[in-house]
Amino acid sequence: MFHFIQPITSSMCVVCLVTLYLACDQLVHTSKTTVLHSRAPKQEIKNDLKSGLIQVSTTLSGQQFITTPNTQTISETDNTLFQTNDSPCTIVSLTANCSGLGLVDVHSTWFPNRTETLLLNNNLIKKLTKSFSHLANLTSLDLSENVISIIELNAFEGLHNLKSLSLFNNRLNFTDSNSFKDIFKPVIYLQELNIIQNYLYTAGMHSFIFLEPLTKLRSLSLGCDVETLYFGEEFREMSNLSVLRISGNIKIINNSSFTNVAGLSELCVESLDNLHNISQGAFLPLAKLRVLKMFQLPMSTQYVLSLLEPFEGRNMTEIKLDTVSSTHTRSDPRIEGYITYRDTKHLLDICLETLTLINCRIYYLALDAFQHVDIWNKCLKNLYISHNTILGTFTALSRLLKLASLRMLTLNNFKRPCFQVSDFPHSISTVLRNEGTCPPSDELLYNPAITSLLNTNIQTYLSVRPFVDIGYECNKKAIEVMTISESIKYINFKRSSNSQGMMCKYEISGAQNVDYMDFSESGLSNFTGSLKGFISMRTLIVSGNNVNVLNESYLDTFPALENLALANCQLDREFMSIHSGRLFQNLTRLQQLDLSSNLLNYLSTDTFMYNKHLKWLTLAQNQFREIPFSLKYTPELEVLDLRQNSLNTIDMQKAHELDILVSRSGQFQLLLDGNLLTCGCTDLHFLQWMRLTSVTFDQNGNYTCLNNKGERTHTLLYPELGALWRECWGIFFLNMAVILMCFYLIGSFVTFILIKNEKFIASYFLQLIGNFKQHTKEDYPIGVYIGYSDRDYLFPCTDLREFIENSLRLKTFLIDRDLIASVDKASGIVDALNASWRILLVCSESFLKEDDWSMFTMRSAIYTQSPANPARVIILVHKDCLPLLPPALLSSVNDENICVVSEWAMNYEMMQMLTTRLT
Repeated sequence: MFHFIQPITSSMCVVCLVTLYLACDQLVHTSKTTVLHSRAPKQEIKNDLKSGLIQVSTTLSGQQFITTPNTQTISETDNTLFQTNDSPCTIVSLTANCSGLGLVDVHSTWFPNRTETLLLNNNLIKKLTKSFSHLANLTSLDLSENVISIIELNAFEGLHNLKSLSLFNNRLNFTDSNSFKDIFKPVIYLQELNIIQNYLYTAGMHSFIFLEPLTKLRSLSLGCDVETLYFGEEFREMSNLSVLRISGNIKIINNSSFTNVAGLSELCVESLDNLHNISQGAFLPLAKLRVLKMFQLPMSTQYVLSLLEPFEGRNMTEIKLDTVSSTHTRSDPRIEGYITYRDTKHLLDICLETLTLINCRIYYLALDAFQHVDIWNKCLKNLYISHNTILGTFTALSRLLKLASLRMLTLNNFKRPCFQVSDFPHSISTVLRNEGTCPPSDELLYNPAITSLLNTNIQTYLSVRPFVDIGYECNKKAIEVMTISESIKYINFKRSSNSQGMMCKYEISGAQNVDYMDFSESGLSNFTGSLKGFISMRTLIVSGNNVNVLNESYLDTFPALENLALANCQLDREFMSIHSGRLFQNLTRLQQLDLSSNLLNYLSTDTFMYNKHLKWLTLAQNQFREIPFSLKYTPELEVLDLRQNSLNTIDMQKAHELDILVSRSGQFQLLLDGNLLTCGCTDLHFLQWMRLTSVTFDQNGNYTCLNNKGERTHTLLYPELGALWRECWGIFFLNMAVILMCFYLIGSFVTFILIKNEKFIASYFLQLIGNFKQHTKEDYPIGVYIGYSDRDYLFPCTDLREFIENSLRLKTFLIDRDLIASVDKASGIVDALNASWRILLVCSESFLKEDDWSMFTMRSAIYTQSPANPARVIILVHKDCLPLLPPALLSSVNDENICVVSEWAMNYEMMQMLTTRLT
């Protein structure tokens, strides 16, 4: 008891001392926080360590942490701060993360003094007060995605080191510029500011005078509510401003709009839905601009391209046009979308590294659209043209494939998607529709008037094949050589065409450095030819094409392939069940393979025999009823995706192979969701394996299954398999137990009968198999030998003898009467027993307990029994002496020959028993 109380008393003392220490510390530092101040004297900390008020703990990495009761831990090496008791925020190192917690207000006690990054985004904060004044080290504050409508004048007081502030998507109104000017005065060293507000609420940003104190800004994002955009004199002092992002309710951008922000290196103009006009010389002051991004502008692409004239002959990093169209819903090709050299001439004269054109309603690329690419040949590294229903010519775009500096080329999504897959590797396909190809998304393309106009314009150029259908007749025996730039490493032609036969033999010159190629959903079919030149390509995506006809050696020309996607390719079942092993034979480096959504049900037995490095395999959305390949061929496999197949169980051989896999790598994931498993009596071993294996399952191993009654249930319904085992096998084993018990009882009974009637049975079989005959009373000179005790001689020598001799007419032998005096008594008894037809033992109490000659007589009588006379010995015993009968006698004499009497007198019952047994 003393040992139990002592530590409690010590702990209470320590708590009291710590409380006193904290109170003193608060008085000294006048701080409202419960965090140990970083500027506390080292000597004071040392004294506290000695007194036990502060504890030092060491992590596995060797870092030491100083802790005090009711405070977070502070690391001496990396200043790691842990969460305080009353703070809802997560505090890691010098970052306080309070995002997405539904907070409506902010308390200063939530954040340690040394916090440098504070995240309060995605909450419900309405008002900012003086809650951050103690955070002198704060450098980044995120208040985006709240409902802030009021900011007090002293809200940012004390934040002298703040570098980044985001007030994005709130409800602030900037009508009172002077008030906001005072609000931002404490943060004069701010470098990044985002004050774009929710478009549903008027920003009231008619003037930018409130930004005047922020002369150190480098990046500014703001929403403007003005008719004509103009950055005033206050921006002249922002000599470091290099990134500007503009959105809001702007109607006109004229030649003077950017005069005072001429030092910009990046300009982003987005979501200007009411924009009417941008002057041709609007970008002329931006002499240092290297990045221009335009998103969601109601202007035609042709007009925006014409605004690039000021950038001619200059070096730029990126130009991005995303959703730039006169109307966002539907465009008229007679007005926009028809791109010629007249539209691209300014763009082609810019030494540009990256060009992005997304959803710009481009319908046709004329043959001369990219005719003069000498400057691009030296500069352009990345080209991204996507989500434009281009009907133009392949020749117009083919020039881009030969640009000497081009590294990444994306020409995708020229048609509407019918089949969606997530990024590969690690994708699982989702079939949306059954159509092989889908028409372009814009119905105007099928308007006869518009189509006629397009055809008229196209005829003014050379007769060429349309880009959306580049299939044509080829010489299947000859090799067609195509040339691309040797610098290209990435090619993405996803959804780029409607039809393309692959029956020709193509050799791509310059493709030796291509690392990634995506031709998914591009109408490819008839893969009976060959495609050579991609000797270094590691990722190939062919998903969504018609690969029903496939040459078994088609993939042999991609020796370096590591990632291959063949999802929803209509692969032929019979072909895959026979040739799948040969198909992947030369892909010895293959690591990730997607064969999902092909309705496959079998693979050849040697599949993946040569793919030892395969790590990730998806066979989802097929019709496999079992794991269709030998897992011994894939020793490095880590993920096997069999979701949405026809599996109902996993046999124990495959389960054993899976256990071997997980034992080698330490991890293995098996995905089985969407299979209707069975969890009946025949699946007990499978269910038990799922609980014991180290394999990781999706859905935590809880899958839908059918029980013995055909009812839908789940694999984890039974917390213990013992209940299911009893349900399945309990009745069977109960019946077996009852049957075995019956056999045991019958066997015991038969054995007992055999032992008790050994002589009778032996006699019976001896008579059956030979000339053996049982003795009769005529074969014996003496009829009945009467054995009795000398003390109880009266009854056997008188009444019993007289009944046997007179009534039964049998000769008796009495030892006191018939034994000759000159004969040895023992020999005389044995001789008499052997000469007697029946031996009647009168088992009185003295016969069984006191008389030695009686015992000798009894034992000698037992030995005289034989198959020739099995019922020779008869016992006459008083009921009170029955327990005294020796076991040897009981086991030798049949129960029928044991006569139990209630008195030593010749009554009717005794006479009947003796008559039936002696005659």
